[in-house]
Amino acid sequence: MKKLIAGPWNGEFGWELFAWHAYIRALSRKFDHITIISRDSSRALYDDFADEFVGYNPDGGLSDSFFMYNVDIRECFKDAVLKNEIKLDADTSIILPRRIGIPPHTHYTQCVIFGDYTVKPEYICFGENSIKQYDYILHIRDRELRKEDNWSLENWYKLVDLLGDKKIACIGTKQESGFIEGTADLRGIELKKLFTILKNADCAFGSSSGPMHLASLCGLPHIIWSIPQNKIRYEENWNPLKTKVLFNSDFNWHPAPEYIYEKFLGWKDV
Repeated sequence: MKKLIAGPWNGEFGWELFAWHAYIRALSRKFDHITIISRDSSRALYDDFADEFVGYNPDGGLSDSFFMYNVDIRECFKDAVLKNEIKLDADTSIILPRRIGIPPHTHYTQCVIFGDYTVKPEYICFGENSIKQYDYILHIRDRELRKEDNWSLENWYKLVDLLGDKKIACIGTKQESGFIEGTADLRGIELKKLFTILKNADCAFGSSSGPMHLASLCGLPHIIWSIPQNKIRYEENWNPLKTKVLFNSDFNWHPAPEYIYEKFLGWKDV
């Protein structure tokens, strides 16, 4: 039996979506048994092809980039194998996280060589068709990393007021995402449940972040504001489902909420 162990993924969630998991899905077609090592919170990304998922939440190291600075990935792998008593034998292939192309400029169609295999990433649309629970989804970036890029809560409250009498939910992690009173607090919700909520909503709003990249893979139209160089990432390189997206960089990370709302009104029915 040909077995594959992939991971541990220690990097940022958005990069796990577009610089890792879809390549492993494609590579899995070459093996009989697939073991994935990643954070517990990412389990649902691999449900459709993994035979075994090993939750591994390393101590220390940064998770704010694909390149996983200050993390010895080989030592993390050894630690995960030891703690979870993963068996290795001559039929086992190991794929550690690595740089693929020149992310985020690497296009979603780019093939990559893993040992004897050349693979093209396979993306799927996450979530099930269901009753719409929320009209709009917000990801309120509230990170210490590049704190100056966070949109103010004052702006978020104003945008919620402008959106009017709609069912709105806030997503992300409670450690790095904010919440607006009067909306539903879905921060930390199980990822599989979040997939379906996103798939059936009308639109997501937020600055560049992992949860906004997830919106793309759930087919949820989304409005992004960020710096100009991120435009091609959202519109093309990391948009394999061709999800409808409005990217705005006129004011970098800090457009006025009225400006975002006016852009939304002119875009939503197009």
